Formats: sequence, C-alpha cells, structure tokens
Amino acid sequence: MLNRMTRLAATALVFLLLTLVTSVNSGNWHVGPSLNCADCHLQHSSEDAQPVSGGPFSTLLLKNTVNELCLSCHDGSDPAAPDVLNPVGMYSGESPGESAAGFLDGIGLLNARGHDLAVSAATPLSTFSSARDLHCGHCHNVHGNANYRNLLADPAESGDTIIIEEGIQVFTQVRPDVPPAISASIAAYSRSNVGYKENLTQWCVSCHDRLATNLSASAEAHFMAHPSDVALNSGGLDAHADAQHWVAGTGEGFPSASNPGEGIHRLPHLSPTATDHASATTAAETDRVFCMSCHKAHGGAYQSSLLWPNEEGGSNFIAGCQQCHNQ
Repeated sequence: MLNRMTRLAATALVFLLLTLVTSVNSGNWHVGPSLNCADCHLQHSSEDAQPVSGGPFSTLLLKNTVNELCLSCHDGSDPAAPDVLNPVGMYSGESPGESAAGFLDGIGLLNARGHDLAVSAATPLSTFSSARDLHCGHCHNVHGNANYRNLLADPAESGDTIIIEEGIQVFTQVRPDVPPAISASIAAYSRSNVGYKENLTQWCVSCHDRLATNLSASAEAHFMAHPSDVALNSGGLDAHADAQHWVAGTGEGFPSASNPGEGIHRLPHLSPTATDHASATTAAETDRVFCMSCHKAHGGAYQSSLLWPNEEGGSNFIAGCQQCHNQ
C-alpha cells in the first residue's frame, strides 16, 4: 500500500510540475490540465462496455489513424473546436473571415491548395525528405508542449529546437476558453487575432529547406528565393519593396471602399520589435516577410496555399505582391 501511495504521490507531483511548465505561454488545449486521455484513448478498446466499431485500434486510439482522430473533432462537428477541414464557416463573422492557419482537404486527397493528408509524397522544396504520409502529428505535438498551437520544436527531426511561444514570438489578443466555448474559439483562431514576431520562417524551412536562403543569384535571376526575414526598408535607394505604400495600407493591393472586391486584407508579417498584439499587427517599414505572409499553413481557397488568387487570375491576382511592391 505504501509503495502504491508513493507512486501516486510521485505521479501527482509530475503532473503538477507539467501543469506549471506548460500552462503558461503554451498551446491552449491538449496540454497540462486540459490533456484529457479520454479525448483520444480508451482503456480497453471499448466504450460503455461495447467494442469500438472497427477496433481495436493502435495505441488504444478512438479512431484508426491520427488524422481520423484529430478530424473527428476539428472537422466542424464540434462548434467549440477550431475547424481545420474544408469547407469552413465558423470564422465568417470575423475580419477577414478566415482562420490563421487556413484549412485542409479530406484524408487521402491530393490538395493543390495546401498540405495533403495521408498521401504518400516527398516534401516539396526539400533536399532531404523521403516520401511520407503526412498526418497532424508531423506538425503538432499531440500531447502538448510549450509552443504556440502545440507546434513541434523539431518538425523535420533534424535536432533543432525551434521555440515559438505565445506572448514571446507570437502574440494574440484573445485566447480560447478552457474548457472551449464557441465564441472564444472563433475569436482566438481568427487570422486577425494573431501577430507574429520571429522564428516562424525557421519553423517552416526546417522541412522546406530549399527556401532557407536569401543569397543573390546571377544577374537577372536576382534572388534564389523570395527574401524572408528581411526588413522592407532594408534596400535603400535600390529598394524593390515600397515600405511607405505598405505602411499606408491604401491603394494597389489593399481593399478600396470605392471598388468593392478590389484588394485583399493586409498580409501577415513579422514585427521584430513587437511586445504585444497591437505592436505585432501594426504596419511598420521594418516589417518582414515570412512564409505565412503568402501561404496558409494548412491550406486555403487558392492554389499553392496562397492568400490571393495568383494562379486563378482575376482582378486580385497580384494583390499580395502589390502590397509590398507598389510598381
């Protein structure tokens, strides 16, 4: 009995320490006190004394795969959980009416508008990756960690430790309720609720490493890749970006009251001196482009996961480019 009580006390202490470490500046769910085993696992591969349909499943999961398990809540069926599966309507009342990460298509579907789920393919723009079937756990720590949205610290499994903590590298104005509530979740995961400071580029290029350079190429080719983490006003008199146009937020690329449907919502950006949500989302000439300035992390409405219809055409086909490059 004493040994059992000792083990229980030790377990409680570990849980308390885990709670103290992970409850501040961490993912808002599936972490610390909100890490509820029963959300994802069953003790005996049965529920209410009845075998789980199709089970038993590996590691006593409620579903057959990680993707099926995650999407059983994050497919819009739970109105308090952020919806990441197309079609998505929960953010329609927010400006700009979309989530920060965008949305995925169904499991096993080739998706030209974002990441594929459970499709065997090599990681694009990568020099080292072999083919793998992407699942939610390749980007998110399913048991929680101290990073924003429970993002893995080493998604490429290369030995990196990439820290993206809420309140330090990323800033939000509204956090979701614990336990989740519909209105708070909508506000918390809306694109307008998130401002960025640093480390997001490093996180993306840990897998897509062919984009991890700003080196100059030969004449005419100019850059080997679009510059990232470089201040808009860093080019001096030979600048290719129009920092003043970006700060003003009017004209080419931006919404116009006189021409409804023209322009797009201001692109996400890195604000290297940000200390809170307001300073992270206020435009400045020192702002920097990063991966999510142009692309949705999960995917979105446009080809190549872009935030504007560059490949589809139409009046806004270069709107994202125009916000920085007012030519």
